[in-house]
Amino acid sequence: MPPKRAALPTKERGLFQRLIQEYETKKYKLGLKTADTILKKFPEHGETLSMKGLLLGSTHRREEGIELAKKGVRLDLTSFICWHALGILHRQDKNYEEAIKCYTQALRIEGGGNINLLRESAFLQLQLRNYPPMVENRLTLLRMQPHLRMNWIGLAVARHLAGSLDAAVCVLEGYENVMRDIPDRSYEYSEALLYHASVLEEQSKFQESLDVMENGAERIVDLRAKQEAQARCLAGLGKKDEAEALWRQLIKSNPENKRYFAGLLNLLGITEGAMDSKAVEVFKGLQADHPKSTAAKRLALIHATGEDFKSQATAYIKSALVKGVPSLFSDLKSLYQDPAKQATIEEIVETLRLEWAPTTASSPDGTDPPTSYLWSLYYLAQHYSLTGDSPRALHYIDSAIGHSSTLPELHMVRARILKRSGDLSAASSAMTDARLLDGQDRFLNSKAAKYLLRTDCTEEAERIVGLFTKPDAPSPTYDLNEMQALWYLVEEAESFLRVKNYGMALKRLVQLEKTFQEFWDDQLDFHSYCMRKMTLRSYVDLVRFEDGIRSHPVYVRAATAAISIYTKLHDEPSTPAFIDTSTETEDPALTGLSESEKKKLLKKQRQAEAKRLAKQEAEAAEKKRKAEEAAANGESIDDDGPKPDNDPKGLEVFKSSVEAPLKQAERWLRWLQQNSASRSETWVAVFEVAVRERNWLLATRALKKLQNLEGKTARVGGMAIRLKSKLPDLKGAPKPIGTVIETALSSVIAADKPLATFFAELLQGTDASTPEGMFANARTALLLDRKEEAVALLLNLPSNVESVTGPRSSNKALQTTVAARTLLAELSEGSVAEFDGKAREVFPLASAFKSRETLEQEKREREEKLKGWSKGEEVVEEGEGKANGSASYEPLM
Repeated sequence: MPPKRAALPTKERGLFQRLIQEYETKKYKLGLKTADTILKKFPEHGETLSMKGLLLGSTHRREEGIELAKKGVRLDLTSFICWHALGILHRQDKNYEEAIKCYTQALRIEGGGNINLLRESAFLQLQLRNYPPMVENRLTLLRMQPHLRMNWIGLAVARHLAGSLDAAVCVLEGYENVMRDIPDRSYEYSEALLYHASVLEEQSKFQESLDVMENGAERIVDLRAKQEAQARCLAGLGKKDEAEALWRQLIKSNPENKRYFAGLLNLLGITEGAMDSKAVEVFKGLQADHPKSTAAKRLALIHATGEDFKSQATAYIKSALVKGVPSLFSDLKSLYQDPAKQATIEEIVETLRLEWAPTTASSPDGTDPPTSYLWSLYYLAQHYSLTGDSPRALHYIDSAIGHSSTLPELHMVRARILKRSGDLSAASSAMTDARLLDGQDRFLNSKAAKYLLRTDCTEEAERIVGLFTKPDAPSPTYDLNEMQALWYLVEEAESFLRVKNYGMALKRLVQLEKTFQEFWDDQLDFHSYCMRKMTLRSYVDLVRFEDGIRSHPVYVRAATAAISIYTKLHDEPSTPAFIDTSTETEDPALTGLSESEKKKLLKKQRQAEAKRLAKQEAEAAEKKRKAEEAAANGESIDDDGPKPDNDPKGLEVFKSSVEAPLKQAERWLRWLQQNSASRSETWVAVFEVAVRERNWLLATRALKKLQNLEGKTARVGGMAIRLKSKLPDLKGAPKPIGTVIETALSSVIAADKPLATFFAELLQGTDASTPEGMFANARTALLLDRKEEAVALLLNLPSNVESVTGPRSSNKALQTTVAARTLLAELSEGSVAEFDGKAREVFPLASAFKSRETLEQEKREREEKLKGWSKGEEVVEEGEGKANGSASYEPLM
């Protein structure tokens, strides 16, 4: 039985009431004194102990506070105050599951009539996406306080998010009926009306949505949002003329808003990419109505064809090049999905380049500025890089740099070209050149650091980003982690992974995972804020965005890297956290000293280091004391200073991962399956973990999902062979499980088909001649103990790399070729030279296939070119492309 609650005498009851008031008014120091006064006479009074724990938790003594609050609950299980205090502490610790349990228990004891408990519970349930209990709490609040608008809106949003749209509409109608004395131009009421209309539109009740906006037309403040909603609803009702008039009115108000053009085109039945006379006529009319609209000219290029496209594209491109628009290529590259348009754009820009070349003097009147030629080179360099002709792209960008060597954008494009072609060291050098041209540009420095990380120069990258981080931070990486710089964390983690520093790689990946958890936790404050400010449509978008926050590409990259480490630790438990490659060198200060002098100097250095550490500890202790004192007085603390890094080399993270690596991987896998089920990486990772755990049902499910995404590729076939070779006898498995596995696996490989026969079919498959297919088949051959066949497949892989049409396919083929080289080096080191020779024919600039001597020579050549650029000399001459492994091109100037 729970212990009986000790009733306090009158004097102590008054002190306890004062204790609650002191907590609510943030007089924590006085509150602690009051609590101690009560506890001197009644040391086992549960409610006082819980309140003291809450006060301690509010003064940055969280662990001590939670222990006291738990003790208070044990002493008085029937007090809602004890449960409420413990729930608040769990919520502050972001332990929402435990917090909601405490709030639920407190409500059960209180009888469900405590408004604060109900409101806080509703927010926590929304944070956990527990919609049914959240709706119940919101309904209870509305019944208790029907005069508060926030309770009406809270219930409507709760029902909307829970999927009960009809119920949400009923609540909003009730809210509008009870509202009285609404001030003119009330944003809150306007937003409620638009939100009401949006819920009806979501139900496809377009006429009712229009009626809501029409009846409240005088109250709606956001006229643009109302017009957009009306246009969509009219289109839904089939009233095309009225909808078209609204879209054209919106375009007139803002002729650069592409969303308005998209609405009009969708209404007229013109789909994106459609090439018909109707679309051309529509855009001719729009361009006539809005001659200064860049959006109208750009969107017309999507639908125009033939000579019409060429004439419009010529005008659009020439205008942008004359103005010197650096983003022109980014603007037009989506058109390259059509090979005909790609060829036409290339012809247009090449023609303009020749017209503007200084030697042709085709502009005697001087109408075209000399920079037009430079921007045409800049565009063509990006164009040829995208189409896979890296040597020609370098030819153009080198000429542009010779024309104007102080323009950072040119060096950035050169770096990008080299990166896509596989020469990461040269790319990093080029990006550093761009950075040095404008040392105060944060973007350029960040790009330079990113390229350095890809060459595994982590220390230099950290130094560069440190130019823009807080000077008092323990390290630049510490500050970047605080600023939630996802790009840096994931790039550095992958760099550490490449050099097999698993400890630091895991540390960065864990930090990145915590950052995404912070993204999720940050929404808790908006649950109440958005209700008060009535930003309801944006709030619903926020909640739905947060539901898929872990589908972000950076999270997928991090999860894939983390799972690869965990599976390696499972396969090789003796894997070290890192391999120390540093060599001990004598301190220059000790050079020339005798042994006794060295000992004295080392002793002084140790004493100085000890004093420095003691000073740091004293400063940290003083800072902590001041923070606790300020919190106890109810003062806000903006920053309590950086916390020391207790795991500078990631050894603690690595140690915790070695114990149960696959259990650690499951945490990442759950999020991937929930948020990124449409990505192949997810199911490959699930398969790898499931096979190691001998979870055959999950492995079969992953294989089936991957087959649905990719089809019957060589990779899927290889994974099927791997699974079937490891499967135990399914006759002994429970009937449903065995049947399910057999049925699913038979869709990939027939049950009675020998593995050797199936592998022979894979070698004749549709993707068997692609680099990815050959690499997958080589790995499958190894699985079947056919080493010679695997080596043969790997040796032939570079010869089967087809001509690529873009950076994505080029990068994928290059990555596959590099991975094949690594595998070949493990199987037959003597075949690597032959492989490199074939690979250089396909990827002439890729550093992975060059000898050390060649790389050193290219480095010296880059340094010589830099000297030429600094003098403003022309670097690229006719035939220079041969040095880069390409044919010669015509002179550019």
